[in-house]
Amino acid sequence: MFKEGIVKVLLATLLTASGLQLNAQIQDSEPCGYASLEGGTTGGAGGPVVVPTSFAELQQYASGTDPVIILIDREFKGPNVLKLGSNKTLFGVGTKGFINQIGVSIQSQHNIIIRNLKFTMTGVPITNDGENKIAGFNFDPDCIAIQADDETLPEAQRKSSHIWIDHCEFYNEDPTVMTDYDRYDGLLDAKNNCQYITISWNYFHDHHKACLFGKGNSDDFDRKITMHHNKFENIGSRMPLMRFGKLHMFNNYTTRCLEGNGLNVRINSNAYVEKNYYEDVKKPIFGKISEGGKAVLKDNIFKNCDRMPSITLPNALSPKASSLSSSEEFETSSYIPPYQCASITFPVVDVPAKVNQYVGVGKLQAPAVVTGITGIEDDLNNSVYPNPTQGLINLNGKCIWTLINHQGQVLQDGHSEFIDLSGYTSGMYFLKLDSKVVKIQKQ
Repeated sequence: MFKEGIVKVLLATLLTASGLQLNAQIQDSEPCGYASLEGGTTGGAGGPVVVPTSFAELQQYASGTDPVIILIDREFKGPNVLKLGSNKTLFGVGTKGFINQIGVSIQSQHNIIIRNLKFTMTGVPITNDGENKIAGFNFDPDCIAIQADDETLPEAQRKSSHIWIDHCEFYNEDPTVMTDYDRYDGLLDAKNNCQYITISWNYFHDHHKACLFGKGNSDDFDRKITMHHNKFENIGSRMPLMRFGKLHMFNNYTTRCLEGNGLNVRINSNAYVEKNYYEDVKKPIFGKISEGGKAVLKDNIFKNCDRMPSITLPNALSPKASSLSSSEEFETSSYIPPYQCASITFPVVDVPAKVNQYVGVGKLQAPAVVTGITGIEDDLNNSVYPNPTQGLINLNGKCIWTLINHQGQVLQDGHSEFIDLSGYTSGMYFLKLDSKVVKIQKQ
């Protein structure tokens, strides 16, 4: 059974892929960009809401393909690896959700949402036998690794798709202090056949190598990724590094990367880079001309940057900037994103202020649909039975009632002695009876 306090938090934050607001100003009720295409990304919507209290419970809830919304209200610390299955939502409560020294593995899985969580691998014990791995696990020390190379599956099933990672924070150690470039791996990597991914409103900071899309020149899948309104700060490189595939970047803010290498368009990649703000970045955008990486640059700002593509020079905000070497230039792409995100795109001059205001954890609020649902009880006096139920609910007398789902939406109301839930899916519901609200578990 769920704790009363946890349920109240649930109703106060509306932990589903729909209905969330960003400080009542910026609507982030669903992903924009690639994760919105081909049926969209809903995560665990429609499934039960669970609150794990141990890593074993967390892994149990995260496994399999049934829809589940997993509420994280505490720190889980490894070293460990969380294997996340399809049709899942991980959602942090306020600023409490913290995944520490636990690598999240998304391996050939689909329809996943991760929101409002803090991630770090700082201090994770590693083995060093040629390539760093988390001690005890054959897993890179990535915070989140999206992959699709499970050789136990038929080749046609080796694909990860429809993933939304939003309002999270990723970090390790200050790269000027932790000078071992290879001590940790990526903060958020996507390799192999990864499709329809949106990465939004995340704060990436204090790390050497942020994001790798494509593990090598043989990783020739046509990945499709959108990155918007993310902040990169005090990062050394890979913001991101991409091989093959397509990347749409808009309204991202990269700052205080004085020795940092930003977007790196490598072999046969195509990037559309619009309305991003680069400030105090050594090398904001570059490529490797011999590998045929391509990019379109549109309405970006470069302030106090050092080495820039020749097409961006001269630049009044970076008067001391010099051109990239000829080998670091890139070709012009004809790629145009197949969707519109105009309603959430800011003028580029506003990007630093808007991103700083809304990026990272603790910024999501619930809409008014759940207002007034309080006084939740566990029905310990058996006034409503059976509970859990497979369908029929006895109200112990005729009364006025309202049935509400775990999203806070009214499903049905009436005046009777019985309620039939046999037509509803399994999960948690709330039954409002006069002055109280009772939790109902439908099996």
